Amino acid sequence: MDPLEEEGGPWVRGQGKERVAPRGGPGGWHRLCALDQLAPQMTVHLVLFYPINGGDKSPPAHREAVLKTSLSRLLTSFYPLAGRLRREGPSPHGTASVEYIKHYDQLVHRDRSQTDFGDPLLHLQLTHFSCASSSLGICLFHQVADGSSWALLLKAWSASARFGTISPQLTPRFTAASIFPPVNPPPPVIVLPSHRKLHPRRFLIGARALERLRSERTVRGARRPTRFEAAAGAVWRCARRAREGLTNLCLIVSLRPRLSPPVRPNVVGNMWVTTATTTEEGIGEAVSGIDGDGVGGYGYYEADFGWGKPRRLGLANHDAGELALFVGTASGEGLEVWVWLEEEVMVRFEKDPEIIGLVSHVGH
Repeated sequence: MDPLEEEGGPWVRGQGKERVAPRGGPGGWHRLCALDQLAPQMTVHLVLFYPINGGDKSPPAHREAVLKTSLSRLLTSFYPLAGRLRREGPSPHGTASVEYIKHYDQLVHRDRSQTDFGDPLLHLQLTHFSCASSSLGICLFHQVADGSSWALLLKAWSASARFGTISPQLTPRFTAASIFPPVNPPPPVIVLPSHRKLHPRRFLIGARALERLRSERTVRGARRPTRFEAAAGAVWRCARRAREGLTNLCLIVSLRPRLSPPVRPNVVGNMWVTTATTTEEGIGEAVSGIDGDGVGGYGYYEADFGWGKPRRLGLANHDAGELALFVGTASGEGLEVWVWLEEEVMVRFEKDPEIIGLVSHVGH
C-alpha cells in the first residue's frame, strides 16, 4: 500500500485528484489540469528593474536576506513551484504531473527557453548593479501556471517580504484539476513552430494617445472601445500591413470570470482560452464579459518587497512565434506593448504612420 495512503489522507492517484503530502510529509504530487496539458512547454522570462530609492538605504545583502526569508515562507503555500515535472507511464502517453519536494538549496536562473522533465519549474535571480539599483529575474514553466498565476506569485511574495504573511486572497489554490480534470492519455504536446530570429520592441502608448484612439474608433451609436480593444486593434492593423497579407489575431482570454460560477483569481493553473479573429469587431467580442481595461494589467508593477515598486519590466527569450503582449504601465495610465516580429516585418511595422503617431517611446 502507498505509505501516504496508510496515513489516511485523501491522496488518490485517480483522474482529477490532487495528491498532496501531509504537513511535514516527504513530498507528493500535484496533477496538472486539462488546460495545463494543452499549454505550450516553454519557460517565460520576466525581469523587474528596481531603481535607487532615496528612502531605501539597505545594502544588497539585506535585500537578498529579505527575498530568501520571504521565499521560504511563500513556498509552503506555492509548494508545487519548488518541484519537478514528472511523467507517469511510458512516453508519449504518460500523464504529466508535478512532484514537489520539501527542501531545496537554491533557485537560480538559467538561460533556457524550454524545460525538460526533471528540471526545476521556477528560477530566480537577483542582480545588483554598480549604480545601486537591482533587478529580479523570474523564470516560470508555462505548463504549470499562466500570467494571472505569475502575478499572484509576485503579489504574495512581496506581501510576505513586507508583512511576514499573506492574506487569504493571495493564498494559492491548486484546484484547477478539479475544474478541468486531466485527460488520459494526454493530448499531443504543442510543439512551437520554428521561426527565424524574432526582433522584440517595447512600445509605450500614453494615456492621451489611448483616449484619442478610443474616440477615433468609436462608431456612432456603438459601444466605446476599451483601452485594450483600441490598442489591440491598432497593433493588429499595423501588423497586417507590415506582414503584407492575411493576419489572424489570436487573443488569449482568461476563463476565470467567464465560468459559472466564476473561478477565484487565486486558483493557480492555465485558466485561459485562445480565440482567433480577423476583424476589429472580433476583439470586442473576444473580451466581452471581462473588464477590458484590466486586460494586461496583471499587477507586475505592484511587486514592492520593501524597497519600492519596480520602475521597468523586461521580457526575454521569447520563442513562441510572432506575438504582441499588452501590459499596464508603472503609472497605470498607459499601456506597454511588447511586440515580436521577424526583422523585415518589424522594419515595416515601426515605420507605419499609425504606430508613429500613437507611441511615445520605442525600446529595443
